[in-house]
Amino acid sequence: MSDDPRGADPITDAILSESVYERLRYTEGIITVPVGRVLTYQAALLGLLATILPLYAVYPDAVAEHVGTLDPFFATPQVLFLGVVGWASEIGSALTLTGTYWYRIRTEPLSEATARTIVTVEQIAIGLSLITGGLAIVATVGLIALGAFGASVLSTYLGAVAGENVFAQGGMLSVGHLSILAVLGCLSVLGVRAVLGRDAG
Repeated sequence: MSDDPRGADPITDAILSESVYERLRYTEGIITVPVGRVLTYQAALLGLLATILPLYAVYPDAVAEHVGTLDPFFATPQVLFLGVVGWASEIGSALTLTGTYWYRIRTEPLSEATARTIVTVEQIAIGLSLITGGLAIVATVGLIALGAFGASVLSTYLGAVAGENVFAQGGMLSVGHLSILAVLGCLSVLGVRAVLGRDAG
């Protein structure tokens, strides 16, 4: 067994590293997920959001009285507001994380003040995407999925839980358009993840 404490585990390596950024990320960061892994999670969430199109496409005819139209490219249910928030959170956070990553590797070694700022920005971006954006996307997909189970399930939810018809027209985007944006976002984030490579984690 080696007496060298370095190499024992990633956290120990980071704390003992000469990189101020790595040390602060593990000693002062709340969420210590590597940037590359976060981008993978973001792509997965955007892929999940894209499923609203096939889910809506299988709505039975009986659901029409609650949703206005069964055409996903004309349906703009108000509940999609959550999906738009989730999409924006993932894309905005991915851009932020990518920007801070490139800035960090191009300017290392970093001063402690700069490293602390980068860690703080990353923590906010990760929390925004995985918690706020993630919950918004899961809620959107879950609610859209209700209609696929039939009019009785949807009407029960609208009457007993929602209290109002959140599937009524009036949203910002249609189901189909948001789904396409989610696919494009997913592919873009995966592309960025591939460019960053293994060093991003």
